[in-house]
Amino acid sequence: MTDHLTDDFDRLVVVADEPAKPELRTLEEALLVGLFTSPQATAKILADTRPADFHFDRHRRFARLVYLDLTEGKHIDAITLGAKLPEDDDPKGRADLLAFAAQVFERAQTAPPTLGQVETYLTIFVDQTRRRLALTLTKGVVKGLEEGELSPDKGFAQVFEVFADLEASRRLVGAFKSEGDDWATYLAALEATQTKATYRGLNSGFDHLNNVANGLTEGLFVLGAAPSTGKTTFAKQLLDQVATLNPDAACLFVSFEQSREELRVKTLSRLSGIENRDILRGRLDVTATGWQKVKEAAEAYRESAAGRVFILEGDKATTVDRVRLAGLQVKRATGAGRLFIALDYLQVIPTEDEYRDPRNRVDAVVSDLRRLARDLGAAVIAVSSVGRASYEHPSIKAFKESGGIEYAADLAALMTSPRDKAGKITDKGADTVEGVKRDWVKVCLDIVKNRNGERARVPLRFFPQISRFTEDPGGAVALPDEEPEGD
Repeated sequence: MTDHLTDDFDRLVVVADEPAKPELRTLEEALLVGLFTSPQATAKILADTRPADFHFDRHRRFARLVYLDLTEGKHIDAITLGAKLPEDDDPKGRADLLAFAAQVFERAQTAPPTLGQVETYLTIFVDQTRRRLALTLTKGVVKGLEEGELSPDKGFAQVFEVFADLEASRRLVGAFKSEGDDWATYLAALEATQTKATYRGLNSGFDHLNNVANGLTEGLFVLGAAPSTGKTTFAKQLLDQVATLNPDAACLFVSFEQSREELRVKTLSRLSGIENRDILRGRLDVTATGWQKVKEAAEAYRESAAGRVFILEGDKATTVDRVRLAGLQVKRATGAGRLFIALDYLQVIPTEDEYRDPRNRVDAVVSDLRRLARDLGAAVIAVSSVGRASYEHPSIKAFKESGGIEYAADLAALMTSPRDKAGKITDKGADTVEGVKRDWVKVCLDIVKNRNGERARVPLRFFPQISRFTEDPGGAVALPDEEPEGD
């Protein structure tokens, strides 16, 4: 029975592989077209690039003509662009540039890249631009060392200066712009986000969580929990619901603990109401009702979400940089405008550098994940282990043993179940699900840090037999502010 299940899902869920980067000409042309597709795309491209970054002369000349006007919010088309070119300019060069401009404007109207493609190409382009800058800046150092004009110490000093220049160029790559220069573009992008929606982020499928967290917004969400609380199950359900409820979003699940098949079974069990252990162990009769429910659930999932869900089984080579490449591939393959990434779990994500202190390694991973979220415009959730002391008293302090999580996370949450002094769960019950009575236990999702909102408790009901979470009818309640620590 397990073989049937694997075959079904092999057709449903795509495996994330190493992406092939597009050619530089394709990148540059897509970005220039993207300038004229939407306020969001225009703002992103103008913020992260400058005309001098373009390798091809025609692209660079075109960018020089349009960047300033776009920054000022002015309308540009073939006519206004032609008027900007002096008549005594090189006739051949002028005709070539106008022909290229006509192609850009036509493609922006007839075959524009999606916002997801623009964001993906922009990330690759900026990375390549920085690499070229690094090569240029370091050539002088290499030459000086080879010819003996620089001592090793001076060589190291200059290399450090190069890194500082690269970081500055990443933040200030476009130009030094005053607020007046950039204000029109910013306001146009901001206006595009005013959709009258209740929240700005991705719909998580949990109403109370959406209200507290403003949806799943760009940034790093760390989810801590004790063992056997259902944190992996919750993360997978969250990812499936994001894919189902947000047609413009692609989702990537990076698993270091459970296999692709185990994750797929969680999805099928939740959607069909058939016990996960029966599916996983091959106990079902393929001619009976139970298996038919599984197949119907699989088909519904295929139609609604599976084409935008990717699973990457992590190993010792799956660093944050590898996850970044997989995220780029996912956005490029789907053309999605938004991206959601779940990682299970934080403490085992490998790094290229060796760290003696595990806390320092986790600090580095958290910092890299936050940067990944910002660079890809992604909502990233990382499952985390927590100290035993937090099982009974959930607090942001639970993450102290994991280094800088409490400082770097945009949102941090802890999953706990109310227990008595003997450690037994005190709040549990049973509900009818898909015609069958199923046991549940209460799980409190405590939002202990929320950079852009309030701290709150979102009560859930966890049905472990069918890998399903539902929101408790009680609704979310505010958590009291934590008392500051003494000096």
